[in-house]
Amino acid sequence: MMAKRRTLTWVVATAVVVLAVGIAIYRYASKGSALKPLVWGGPTNISMLPIIAQQKGFFQAEGLDVRPNYLQTGKVAMDAVVSGDLNFGVIVETNIAFVKFQEGADVKVIASVMRKHDDAIMARRDKGIRTPKDLEGKTLALVPGTTSHRFADLFVDFYKLDRKKIQFLSLTAPSIQASVLNGSIPAGSVWEPYRYNVQQALDGKLVQFNDPRIYTAYGLLAVRGDFAKAEPARIRSFLKALIHAEAFVKDHREEAIAILAKEMQMDPSVLTAIWGEYELSVQADEGLLNVFVSTGQWAKATQKGLDAKPVPAYTDVLDLSFLRQADAARTTPAAK
Repeated sequence: MMAKRRTLTWVVATAVVVLAVGIAIYRYASKGSALKPLVWGGPTNISMLPIIAQQKGFFQAEGLDVRPNYLQTGKVAMDAVVSGDLNFGVIVETNIAFVKFQEGADVKVIASVMRKHDDAIMARRDKGIRTPKDLEGKTLALVPGTTSHRFADLFVDFYKLDRKKIQFLSLTAPSIQASVLNGSIPAGSVWEPYRYNVQQALDGKLVQFNDPRIYTAYGLLAVRGDFAKAEPARIRSFLKALIHAEAFVKDHREEAIAILAKEMQMDPSVLTAIWGEYELSVQADEGLLNVFVSTGQWAKATQKGLDAKPVPAYTDVLDLSFLRQADAARTTPAAK
């Protein structure tokens, strides 16, 4: 009888131990799943604050395990957010304008992280281009659906050029760089660091039309709607890390430029020279809604296939609540 009781006790004790171990394993696995590393991505020229946060350990200081993924364009980053390959995408307003013409694209813009004026038209002097008017009768390459495209259109309108006399050619940013360099096209609209690369190679043969009066592009931080609902705490921590990065840039400008120039594959002296083309600030900018609408109207007017579609309202895109919770003073009201 005693032997049976001992056996029963041993079985119960073993079961308790097994159950406890199972619960521990489950909790550990659940915790590991919840703390899956975050991935952010975007072009280096609009990802300056995330780059600084990554390189200086500000994400880690906020308790985040974060991995970077440098991408060629904001459009690629936007697509990666939509597909779930990125948790945070650094994009521009043109990407939002286009993506909302797609049904079911649940994307939230949670902050503005930059205003920039680094888009420009690069043109070869030896192809007869010295003034904006000289673009007429020439080919102008651009990256469709990006700030390159938006800047080129606004440039043509600003200088009252005859767009019927300009042959617009759609290329990728690296292809524009290569084509202007080898002379197969005379001009291209693109951003840094591609402008820098061409300038270095062509030196006095290149003229650049860069006019901040024409266009201000916004570097934005975007997430999927389901990620915003599931991970509010980590989103706030991510934004706090960017705020630390902003302060670091202001207090340690030379070191910040050295870090960024290395990641952008630029000479620090060049980035110093064009530093005024960038305004790095984490803002909850309510005026972005108007920017999205006006850019959406441009997209509808310029892109085949969108002319029959209504311009999206964009009212469901802007979610600035996370940044307000992290730092309410960063709210920028819409202009009246």
